[in-house]
Amino acid sequence: MMSSFYLILALVFGLLIAIVALANQEAVSVNYIFGRSEVSLIILILGSAFVGALAMGLFSLFRGIQSAFSFRQLRQKQDEMQKKIKDLEEEKIFLTAEINKLSSVQEEVAEEKTAEDETAAENSVQPVAEVWEEKQLAETEEGGPEGSELTEMDEADKKNI
Repeated sequence: MMSSFYLILALVFGLLIAIVALANQEAVSVNYIFGRSEVSLIILILGSAFVGALAMGLFSLFRGIQSAFSFRQLRQKQDEMQKKIKDLEEEKIFLTAEINKLSSVQEEVAEEKTAEDETAAENSVQPVAEVWEEKQLAETEEGGPEGSELTEMDEADKKNI
C-alpha cells in the first residue's frame, strides 16, 4: 500500500516537471567549471531532475544495504544470546541435579553418623553396666556389704550409668 503511494507521488512529481519543462523550451547558457555551452531549458530541467532522482536512489540503496547489514549483525547477536541462554539453562539443570545429589549424600552421611553415634553410645554404656555388675558380684562373693543391698556409693554409680 505504501509503495504504491510513493509510486503515484513520483509520477505526479515527474508530470509536473515535464509540464514546466515544456513551457520553457528556449535555449539557455550553462557554465561548467571547464567551459560553457548552450542547452535547451527542457533538457536542463529533465537532466537535473534525473540526476537528483539518481542521487536519491543511490542514497536510498546505500541506506538499505547498511540497514540489511545491521539487521544481519543483530540477528547473529540474537542467535548467539539464545544459544548462551540455552547453554546456561542446561548448566542450571546440571548444577541443580548436582546440588540434589550432594544434599542426598549429605543426608546419608548425617544418618550414618547418627547411627554410629548411637552405636558408640550403646557400646560405651554396656561396659560400664558390665563393670558395675562385676563389682556387685565381687562384693557378693567376698561377703562385702550385705549381699544384694546397695550402699549409697553404689546407688550414685548406678545413677551415673
